[in-house]
Amino acid sequence: MRALVRSLALFTVLGCTASHDVAPAPEPASSDPAFPRRSPRFERGGRLLGYVANRRADSVSVLDLDAMTELGEVPVGRDPVDVDGPRHAVADPAAGALYLVLSYPLVADSPHAVENNGGPRDGYLLELALDDLRPLGSVRVAPSPTELVLSDDRRLLAVTHQDTVLALKNTPDIDARRASLALVQPTSDMSDGAATLSLVPTCVAPAAVALSGDGTRAYVACTGEDTLAVVDTVGKAVTARIPAGALPANKPYALTRSPAGTRLALSNQVAQTLVVFSTGDVPAPLATLPTSGVPFFAGFHGESELLVPVQEPDGVMRVDLTTATIAQAVTYADDTCQNPSDAHFSADGRVFLVCEGNHYGPGSVVELDPSTLAIIARVDVGVYPDRLAVVEP
Repeated sequence: MRALVRSLALFTVLGCTASHDVAPAPEPASSDPAFPRRSPRFERGGRLLGYVANRRADSVSVLDLDAMTELGEVPVGRDPVDVDGPRHAVADPAAGALYLVLSYPLVADSPHAVENNGGPRDGYLLELALDDLRPLGSVRVAPSPTELVLSDDRRLLAVTHQDTVLALKNTPDIDARRASLALVQPTSDMSDGAATLSLVPTCVAPAAVALSGDGTRAYVACTGEDTLAVVDTVGKAVTARIPAGALPANKPYALTRSPAGTRLALSNQVAQTLVVFSTGDVPAPLATLPTSGVPFFAGFHGESELLVPVQEPDGVMRVDLTTATIAQAVTYADDTCQNPSDAHFSADGRVFLVCEGNHYGPGSVVELDPSTLAIIARVDVGVYPDRLAVVEP
């Protein structure tokens, strides 16, 4: 028996030794990297593309606005547990970049809220690649980032923080309740982590922001102070505060600048008015128009026309700025455009409108007939879509 065991052991060793002399079968040739990217690519290819962040889906929908189809819905964010709350995509086609903020809406029982004693967590400004939305860079900002804008020279990003927890702080010191405007520059250094972040205390619950043509002034809709604030982006200080409207309570929220930079459109949601201001060091009101519902982000068509989305009832209004009159108003049913919030004109005069939906199911982006403002095409997007960024062909 021992002889048999020794013979088998010798056979096994010899067999193992022999197997090492046999060359392994070659692997199939492959040019793929070890960890290939499987995300879709969104080539412009002469198409009009749209990007919209979906607040409650933690995603960005990429749209072919010529065909009015969704090319893809790509997950974005940093947290696998909490809702990241991406908001307001802003595109820089020359740099191949898309910017948006992660707002982290306050959820009382989230692990991060518990860790922070029930308070909101810091937000993030993200830089993503336009072609596939891969992360390129990020900057940590203050809690509740809400709106952002890119300067005309693409070197400055300004971000507001509508921090309602800070706004409701129990203190008579208004400065202790004022949230900051974040200034990030130069944007080209975000991917290298070398961009500079400056925080300028601005006002209570700042909402939307617009920049002057040269980027030296930021105009901020201050919801909690009922004012339009002017920030010197070079000196990093507030230089003026102008009443948002004529009523005791106006609630400024949405703000947009005309293409040439000569006018601002401020939407007051409690007063239900649209106030058109001049730009400059101290903006002056040029016209105040009542709206048929709660106004949101207006879209400028040149310097002479505005399209204003309204809610309750849902619809859109056309404003003739040369006569300061409402030229047209239409309403939409819930199944066509529920809660319209952002109007946009393309370079060739096409009109698009973001419809938030009911905030729990898919929203949509619709195209309007430029003359009648009737909906002529529609594409569904994610849950609670924010503002639309359009990239021209």
